[in-house]
Amino acid sequence: MVQERSRDTRRAIVRAALDLWAQRGYETGIDETTAEEIAARAGISKATFYFHFARKEDILLETGWLTARVAYEDARRELAGNGTVDEILAGLVTGIGRRVEKVPRVAVRRMLAAQNVGNACYQTEDGERFGFERAFEVVFAHARETGELPEHVAARSLALMLTSLVMDAVRDWALADPADLCDVLRERAALLLAGARNLSVARRVAG
Repeated sequence: MVQERSRDTRRAIVRAALDLWAQRGYETGIDETTAEEIAARAGISKATFYFHFARKEDILLETGWLTARVAYEDARRELAGNGTVDEILAGLVTGIGRRVEKVPRVAVRRMLAAQNVGNACYQTEDGERFGFERAFEVVFAHARETGELPEHVAARSLALMLTSLVMDAVRDWALADPADLCDVLRERAALLLAGARNLSVARRVAG
């Protein structure tokens, strides 16, 4: 019950901050909006705000964490179906791309900057750690079990590589890359899968 109330409060703070920043424009709104204003919009005290978020930038990290958590939940749900690893990954990165594209680029840039200062795998107050690699790892592990990927290919390694590719594409998009983000993400996921499947061939040639 306590954890649920805490999460509700955090969500209220995030909604309040995003509303204020959107009203004032992300270019200047993030810097100009005070913690007191966010707390008032959320219906809480300033002390409660700082109990949950040490700085305003941590709210941006929280939105990134929520995106990663949704991706993980999507991955678990898709694995319960009959899709191939190619289809599941394509759908997963497309969902990530669409969610990112709904956010102003300047806000994404600020979130990425906050991650560089902190940790790209954000840890919440109750100890949960979520980065995109968690969603990708369960998909790759399942693909190994079903024979869609070679057994000697490490699911964790693939997940970390795809996370790096995804974050690099998001960073380029945030810097005004005109390419369609979802297309780029699908292409990178497909290339990584192709490389993983051809690893056995490459090892035989090298040997």
